[in-house]
Amino acid sequence: MGQLSYGSSLSIHLDDRTLAHLQAAIGVKLHNGESFYLSWATDKEGDSGRSSVWIFPSAPLFYTFVDSRWPGLNPKWVEALVRSANTIEGMTVVPEPGLAG
Repeated sequence: MGQLSYGSSLSIHLDDRTLAHLQAAIGVKLHNGESFYLSWATDKEGDSGRSSVWIFPSAPLFYTFVDSRWPGLNPKWVEALVRSANTIEGMTVVPEPGLAG
């Protein structure tokens, strides 16, 4: 399980494949100088909830992957993640296009 760290106080744990796609999508937005919310579901002690953080071009982001190999990226998933950043909820982990499930 990989990790996206925001500064020194926040860590979001995600599988490496999802994290790699988020890294690419966040990179697209930041390369364009765009700020946005990153939102994710949380589950603490059986209660489901949601958390968000404001991502901006100088945000202190650090990506840690468990696997040293870079996974093949699905461009349609990266595009879907980028599009989700333009919603009121902000960028969220949407299902990977092309996968049944």
